Amino acid sequence: MNSCRTIVLCVIWSIVGIANCKADGPLTPEDVQRVIKKYTDIWNSSAGNAPLWVVEAGPGDAIAIPGITFGTKDEPRAGMSVPIPANLIVLNKGMVLESLLSTFRHEYGHTKYQATHQAQADEIASETEAIRYSLEALANEGFESLAYREAQNVMQMAGVDPYKTAVARLANDPLWKKYARVSFSK
Repeated sequence: MNSCRTIVLCVIWSIVGIANCKADGPLTPEDVQRVIKKYTDIWNSSAGNAPLWVVEAGPGDAIAIPGITFGTKDEPRAGMSVPIPANLIVLNKGMVLESLLSTFRHEYGHTKYQATHQAQADEIASETEAIRYSLEALANEGFESLAYREAQNVMQMAGVDPYKTAVARLANDPLWKKYARVSFSK
């Protein structure tokens, strides 16, 4: 049995609140879903972007391709070939809501970087952009406390690359300085 589930494609969403995902209190599953839906819709409505799918999975789960079926019972197929130029963000379904949201924002940052740097993608530059984008997006959505937590988590991983060099590149960035609560001097 596949315990993977598609977050964005299988849920019916109300229009209310999608445009303004500000946090009013404790984070709820609906808050996480709303933010994921909002940014997936933005991504998928932009011309030239390969589709973005977001799924939750546990370690070792097989990941199904969202929206792809092998024909129908009324119209079975003998076989099929499906070229799939797409972006897939996979989130660990065992994480707490705050981690799901922070991780989504971080991985979305990687996706944005990779889409604009396909020919010359660089792992450290991607990590730098993902960290910065995550902090900015969390704060913009009203989840500022998660931005502080995200910076703290990155600092704990900053002993090894790509995080070490990414943090060094962010040293003078005002956003990083704010959320990392550290003072960098040259």
